[in-house]
Amino acid sequence: MKIKERQETTNYAKKKINQFLKDKEYFSALLLASIYVNTRLRTLLTNRLSPTEEKWEETSNIVDSLYGFKKMVSLCDKLGLIPINPKTLKNLWDERSAVAHESELWKEDELADEKIKEITGLCNSAIEFLEKTIFDHL
Repeated sequence: MKIKERQETTNYAKKKINQFLKDKEYFSALLLASIYVNTRLRTLLTNRLSPTEEKWEETSNIVDSLYGFKKMVSLCDKLGLIPINPKTLKNLWDERSAVAHESELWKEDELADEKIKEITGLCNSAIEFLEKTIFDHL
């Protein structure tokens, strides 16, 4: 992905995540943030591992099939590709999994202030990660 495309993707993700937060659709914001972070992690790994543009898609598919979210975070961290605390990204995924697999989506209007702050913080960390990884040279 070219820098301009990555910038546009980041801006769009930020806009949508923030709109969900503003509209108090916290779980939607969380799920969308995790999707964009997952995609960016795969892109960062693929860019690091793929020597040529013509092999990029093939390498991306291999990365996608071999590594889950947390393994991609760990590998990106070892390669120096994560400019924020990697634990935050793992927490984002844990919270996303809790929401996606425990039918929490249907309880959104019952969220405690503490949970709202947690989700908002995770979404803001996701946005920070996306913004700080627009360029390949971290």
